[in-house]
Amino acid sequence: MKVELNIPDQDIIDIMVTALEGGSNYWYNLPNTSAAKKYNDPQFALSELITKAVLEHDEKFQVYDIEDEDTLLGEISQENFKRGLQMFLDDDRIWTPDMDAEQADVFFQFVVMGEIVYG
Repeated sequence: MKVELNIPDQDIIDIMVTALEGGSNYWYNLPNTSAAKKYNDPQFALSELITKAVLEHDEKFQVYDIEDEDTLLGEISQENFKRGLQMFLDDDRIWTPDMDAEQADVFFQFVVMGEIVYG
């Protein structure tokens, strides 16, 4: 079933911060974040800058395996945010902007890899 939702960018940012700073940091490596850093704003953490760069400037970030830095797992992109959200909902998960680290990790895995690989 396809569901249409109008999700505020801030909800995606909040969930990505939860994933990048806690829920998923055991499996991912983002070696090149320079595209986010060019939007540098001292009020935002790097995880926020990455997500804002994708949402607001259509930047893309390649995501690698933390244990094998040569293994490309996928990328963070606007298209993958949409796919990940649909997969998250199709997996009978509840979308909420204040999800815990485990659920944020699941969303991030759907975004990057299109499936749950870890945990």
